[in-house]
Amino acid sequence: MTSHTLQFFRSPGHYAANAGATDWTQLLTELRKHGLLAKAYFKLYQCEGYPQIPLAVRRQLGSGARYAAKQQQSLFAELMQLEMLVQQAEHPCLLLKGAAYRALALPVSFGRLFSDIDVLVPAAFFTKFKNRLFFKGFYEPELPEYDRQYYLRWSHQHPPLQHFDRDTVIDLHHQIFPAASATKINIERFFLQAEEVAGSAFKVPCLEHMFIHASVHLFWQEETHRSLKDIIDLNELFLDVVAADKLESLAAEAQQTGTVKAVNNVIYVLAKLFDHDMAAYFALKSSSRPQRLISWLFVRTLTDTGPLAAICKMLWFVRGHSLKMRWYILLYHSVAKPAFYLKRWLLKSA
Repeated sequence: MTSHTLQFFRSPGHYAANAGATDWTQLLTELRKHGLLAKAYFKLYQCEGYPQIPLAVRRQLGSGARYAAKQQQSLFAELMQLEMLVQQAEHPCLLLKGAAYRALALPVSFGRLFSDIDVLVPAAFFTKFKNRLFFKGFYEPELPEYDRQYYLRWSHQHPPLQHFDRDTVIDLHHQIFPAASATKINIERFFLQAEEVAGSAFKVPCLEHMFIHASVHLFWQEETHRSLKDIIDLNELFLDVVAADKLESLAAEAQQTGTVKAVNNVIYVLAKLFDHDMAAYFALKSSSRPQRLISWLFVRTLTDTGPLAAICKMLWFVRGHSLKMRWYILLYHSVAKPAFYLKRWLLKSA
């Protein structure tokens, strides 16, 4: 159940002013589950009533904030290690998602946790840059051969690369959506409009492309366990887009990159969950209508529990896979992967 978390992020000050002991207990449980303790801390710390929040709540939120701060220090330390490699590259290297938000110190990055560093390079230089990472101490942790071939043949990235000493994980991308999909996204514009990072050879996507990438990642995937965190990130990115007066530019870039449906659906959902007038305005004025049934399905995965939520998550899972792979690849994958693991189990059992 995520109702307390959504209520909180709609209006942190209002929630804090009206929450009782049971509300705080439920909220903290949900925040801890979804890795949102630190983000909630930054939201509440800006409220005038922060000192009146129960001490036990402030301690837990503060603990989450300290952990997030350590993660961010580790992120910058790792980017410094990679800086020389990026300086020597004859092509742009774009930070994606959390690393990009943090590099620009966007509000969405405050309290946001990291699990890896996502880097996007042009497909023509993908293998060359991967080999350079190997010589800098990164390697491929062992994967079942089927999973490794899945990455190499059908995914939009290389299998995760881990540093032998620092344990840092890099997800090296050549696209932002799987190659096996019938949906093609034009990421050339990501490179053409990439923005400089002060004092670094890394670049980051422009704000519109950050929102587009996050929308694609959320609305065209099969997973739901991180959906709550992702939609909260998208809400904060949307506020930045509105503040920068870039709604029209966002609509144009969504059209140019082939991501109109994902962007429209996300903005429609934001209007429903966070009561944004500008989100509703964008959804109404867009040249393409949001997919209301699909958007309803997504909202149900966040707000419902019990059998309905389970059914919605199953449908979301099936839909996500159908978007990520052409039908004949999906059919092959649905048969080949279970067969591979069954064969491996039989060999181990023999």
